[in-house]
Amino acid sequence: MKNNILFIPLLFLLIGCSNQSKLSENFNCGSTKIENAKIVTDFNKNFKLTISSSWNTKLYFSKFESEIFVADTLKELTESFILGTSFNTGSLNFDTDFYKKTDSILAENNLQILNTGNQLFQSKPAYWYLAKGSKNGYTYHQFSLTSKQSNNTYFNGYVDIYGNVNINERICEAISILEKIEFFQ
Repeated sequence: MKNNILFIPLLFLLIGCSNQSKLSENFNCGSTKIENAKIVTDFNKNFKLTISSSWNTKLYFSKFESEIFVADTLKELTESFILGTSFNTGSLNFDTDFYKKTDSILAENNLQILNTGNQLFQSKPAYWYLAKGSKNGYTYHQFSLTSKQSNNTYFNGYVDIYGNVNINERICEAISILEKIEFFQ
């Protein structure tokens, strides 16, 4: 009986840990919880984010994309992050041209790639990278994730992280938000 009592919590712990995504595993992320959560839906009703109700939110849309920008403006810039997400119309292929264009954009912005990967994101093909550089006098990290949603749509999420403190924790918090995105299509 005593062994069963110890086994049940251990089983829940193991099941909980096994549900971690490959993306979270890449950054050794634990679980994160959003306090006072609210849901924000993009203008074109393609996806919704769950974020803290205290965060500043900006929406933008055009004929080809619908974007949500969020930031915790109650914290110092070097303690938080800026998250941009967009649902885009257009074809996307993870081919040589895609990688060359990505490398070119990173080089133009003086960002050096620290890590990259191709894997599924919510069962869709995706590419992500983590890069580092300098921006506005701060050390700057950018995490970006691009996921092909269909033959003519794709999703992009990026996180701008300033400073040198708690980089991995802020990346993990952003990944947690990205992984909870709900797509309506």
